[in-house]
Amino acid sequence: MKNLERKGLHGHVVDEIGRRIVSGELKAGEPLPSEAELCTTLGVSRTALREALRVLAAKGLVEPRPKRGTLVRSSHDWNFLDADMLAWRLDSKANYDRVVDELYELRHLIEPIAAALAAKNATPGDLQQIREAYDEMAEAGDDGKRLHGPDLRFHRAIIRASGNALFSSLAHVMNAALSVNFDIVADDPVGHVVSLPDHRKVMDAIASRNESAARLAMQRLINYSQGRAGVVMDKRSGDHRSAGGRVKVQNR
Repeated sequence: MKNLERKGLHGHVVDEIGRRIVSGELKAGEPLPSEAELCTTLGVSRTALREALRVLAAKGLVEPRPKRGTLVRSSHDWNFLDADMLAWRLDSKANYDRVVDELYELRHLIEPIAAALAAKNATPGDLQQIREAYDEMAEAGDDGKRLHGPDLRFHRAIIRASGNALFSSLAHVMNAALSVNFDIVADDPVGHVVSLPDHRKVMDAIASRNESAARLAMQRLINYSQGRAGVVMDKRSGDHRSAGGRVKVQNR
């Protein structure tokens, strides 16, 4: 009941129904079970259920239809950038590898441009935050638990420093992308210190106001991260993926 404690009763209902929709248990175009059945199954009041359905409707998962009840919407209508949606998809074994790929694709689209913009727009305060995060990463070394927080702060500081408000609004998605990557490579046998020079190149390029170098350095950093994730996942699964497989390594 972790979600129940964290989000309250209606949040628990949102999680339960949302996961069932994302997993495919509740099919697109089909009505949800009746209010009475859902209230009984989930042990909640009609008020809590209706509040949860409004939340799910805002995420694009369901919609009320006269005389038909509440229908599950097509996945084409889902808000995939929603934080709960990301969590539900990552919790699904059927979706996990694909979501990881999509998060890397998003990083490739946003972070190199954000780094280039940061080289152009970063304030002295922004540069200090990037530097402080890097210094904490260096101090953490191969201690994965200590490294996680500074690594997230490093990338978030660069996105903020870009000055692009739309990028900043995607912070929760980028946090998910970075956290997923860290969870995959937390026990990487090569350790984490080896990636520090690539982080340093990004930081130095931004500090020197070299936009093209910052973009390229960030692209190489993501490539390295994605490559290591692919190696670790291959070892875990025992399935050596082909070039067309999941968690693909981009050409550097």
